[in-house]
Amino acid sequence: MKKVIVCAEASAVHLKKVIVDFLSKEGYDFVDATSRDDLSYIEAGSIIGESISKGEYQFGIVMCGSGMGVNLVANRYSGVYCGLCESLHTARMARTITNCNVLALGGNIVAYDLACRMVKAFLDTEFGETFPEEVVPALKKMFDEMDAVDKKTHG
Repeated sequence: MKKVIVCAEASAVHLKKVIVDFLSKEGYDFVDATSRDDLSYIEAGSIIGESISKGEYQFGIVMCGSGMGVNLVANRYSGVYCGLCESLHTARMARTITNCNVLALGGNIVAYDLACRMVKAFLDTEFGETFPEEVVPALKKMFDEMDAVDKKTHG
């Protein structure tokens, strides 16, 4: 089972609580790393970014008011590929096309039911899924190129 870490800054704690309940009911292996309800987007993005970068978790879900702040911070960490998503389609495509390992959500943007469906789609979709077999090697090549840029920029 995939290990997931979840964290939210102050304006998205309400959404995080719904997602944590959903993950629990669905039987996902997760940790809620929101240590207090007044985290800044820099703190929440850093908690997720550092944990994913160190390989402690396979996937992360991070939230702030718009999702943008935590997205920017999490993506500063090596090996973190955080996608800011606002639809079921983008959550699924973040996994299948770009192999994102972190989902960023806006607590003031995404409705609860949609957020839960996005989380499920993100966590249950595999890289390359839904693409014809002959396309998957090209997707993997692009991910390898992106990974090379990550290694170049992060040392």
